[in-house]
Amino acid sequence: MWYRLHAPSMFNYAIMAHTPADNPEFVNGRVTEVPLEQLTGDFSQKNFMVKFRVHETRGNNAFTTFDGHRLTSDYKRALTRRKNSRIDCNFVLNLQDDVKIRIKPIIMVDKRIKKSQEKMLRSVANKYIEEYISKLNLSEALKKIYSGDLNKEVATALKSTYPTKRVEISKISVMNPASLMEVPPNEEELENILKETEEPAKDDLSTEESNEEVIEDDIEGDNVDYSAMKVAELKELLKERELPVSGTKAELIKRLQS
Repeated sequence: MWYRLHAPSMFNYAIMAHTPADNPEFVNGRVTEVPLEQLTGDFSQKNFMVKFRVHETRGNNAFTTFDGHRLTSDYKRALTRRKNSRIDCNFVLNLQDDVKIRIKPIIMVDKRIKKSQEKMLRSVANKYIEEYISKLNLSEALKKIYSGDLNKEVATALKSTYPTKRVEISKISVMNPASLMEVPPNEEELENILKETEEPAKDDLSTEESNEEVIEDDIEGDNVDYSAMKVAELKELLKERELPVSGTKAELIKRLQS
């Protein structure tokens, strides 16, 4: 039997994919990952890979909860420019609807900076995001993130500490998924919802203004700085190109550049 995987109510129960199973018990707990663009119709959001987890099945419908997101590896590589600093942050936030998330922003700075400056930027970013996002529920927080509003506001706040090029929310993970479980609509209600969204208009989570061209222009002509990347990231690139992943970091970089 094939089951239809539905996104949560914040995405209007859109059908994301189909999955086979002999028993509905085997479907519960399954995880699927789709580009945000598939749900919102907004091309500028194609770099967000959103993860959902099945929590209930009814008939051939499987209902999911939001589990988190990550930025695509290609997009993160494009942000890494020669002679720039990339600062990775990692902290936990409690939202207004009792949802706890782990959030991992990345900060891009035009120059190589000292460890003390990195520490200060992390501290400022942590404080600003915590004060701002903890006042919102999950749906409201995601709107701020996926619209790019949060990125711009954090970057502006950081510029008073050190000239900051860009801020991105690289990853989010929901730490207490049970808090997001909701009662799905019955079959008739579900079909009505799906009919209303057959010709999808961009919902509140879509971006009003695309910044994709700005990003592409910003990185156009610059070479990827492989030396600034971690060995695990270099190996991931090599795997994507079906190249050997053994050797020292210098050998991995040489292989990528050839």
